[in-house]
Amino acid sequence: MTLNNNTANDIKAPILEEYRRSQEAEKHLSENPRKTVLLLLQGAVDKGNLAKVCHQSHALVEKGFHLGRMTTILDALRDRLSLTKDTPLAFDLEELYRYADQSIQEAVFEKDTFYLDSAIEILTELRDAWMEMMQQTGQLPADA
Repeated sequence: MTLNNNTANDIKAPILEEYRRSQEAEKHLSENPRKTVLLLLQGAVDKGNLAKVCHQSHALVEKGFHLGRMTTILDALRDRLSLTKDTPLAFDLEELYRYADQSIQEAVFEKDTFYLDSAIEILTELRDAWMEMMQQTGQLPADA
């Protein structure tokens, strides 16, 4: 019987490099929740674009990986919403996230990229609007 005693640090997986946790980076992001939302939106758009490339090259396992990451990011965005009667925008965002998530689920088995393109478009528009809001309020440099 062979035991696999590799630790996470022993495994070299380039695709996971960007997901290494950094306490300093996490502390900085927890102090700036608006930037966290911007980074999550950017991450979802990036994963959508990677899924589209994988779809076009018929790398379906990799496409599934990126679609799964998009769903995880949407869950994280939903978790940050404050759904109260005083925050009607949060309900609108919840609906957009839900629609994007449904599109991602449909994209798993689609032969073209209609649903995937739809999800990417929604998330790109949300990201751009969020970035513009942060620039207008001085939370992000105008050239970012």
